[in-house]
Amino acid sequence: RSVVFSQDGKWVLTTSMDATARIWCAASGQCAQALKGHTKALSGASFAPDGSRVLTASFDGSVRVWDAMSGDCMLLLPAENSVVNAAAFSPDGASVLVASASESFRLFCASTGDCRVTFEGHEDWVRVASFSPDGTLVASGSYDGTARIWSALDGECVQTLEGHGGAVVAASIAAA
Repeated sequence: RSVVFSQDGKWVLTTSMDATARIWCAASGQCAQALKGHTKALSGASFAPDGSRVLTASFDGSVRVWDAMSGDCMLLLPAENSVVNAAAFSPDGASVLVASASESFRLFCASTGDCRVTFEGHEDWVRVASFSPDGTLVASGSYDGTARIWSALDGECVQTLEGHGGAVVAASIAAA
């Protein structure tokens, strides 16, 4: 469910229903790493901003942080429930957002796995969460039909965006 480039454009990250992610050289098409460890299909993946790590989210209820060069799993983050809908690195790579089959979602330290903030307020599962370009705000979209904007520092909801007739499946904050 993901195909993304590294920020320098040299690498492509893909995910598969076979529970793996792969890192490919964009120039040669050669597979540089196969990231194996999840037990169910992947729901998403992304590179850390500096390209040194990869984040994978799975329907097995876990999020993994991998070393992009060695392919070693550096950190395993459990979800609140059995399905992880989305995960994302912060712009500085220090934090990870995890949205699972729950009305809340969490922000973790990307190196220790400690939960820093829990965001609560949606009335149905959170489908997606992402950081603003400066990392101070978080946007979320839910099956409750709302998108919300939150403080990344303390998890306070600063804005609720209503008007969709169905689930909000994508949400992002652009630079001004």
